[in-house]
Amino acid sequence: MMINNDSQINLLTMNILYSKISGYIRLIGLEGFIWITALFYLAFFVNPFETHFTICPLSNAGFEHCPGCGLGNSISLLFKGNFVESFNAHVLGIPALLIIFHRIYSIIKFNLTKEKITI
Repeated sequence: MMINNDSQINLLTMNILYSKISGYIRLIGLEGFIWITALFYLAFFVNPFETHFTICPLSNAGFEHCPGCGLGNSISLLFKGNFVESFNAHVLGIPALLIIFHRIYSIIKFNLTKEKITI
């Protein structure tokens, strides 16, 4: 059975692509992937002006203010450029986003030095 040149090129391209993708996955790790996915979700899919179901036990128990409620909305508003509304939604939104970015950076830096990953 002979494999023609186009099939060999496609197979080589797929192997290179797989190698690159697996390198990126090893670089960010599971925790980094979860953080990046959560930020992507907050940036593009959350409408902070809509009310929605919450799983917050304090909010469901009827308490007026919960220390964590509004944090996701605050980060979502930051991605949309509404800094004042973000601050009003939750005071710790900006520091939380900076901490998450630093955590992602730390994970990538650690993985780069740990395994000498090449991409």
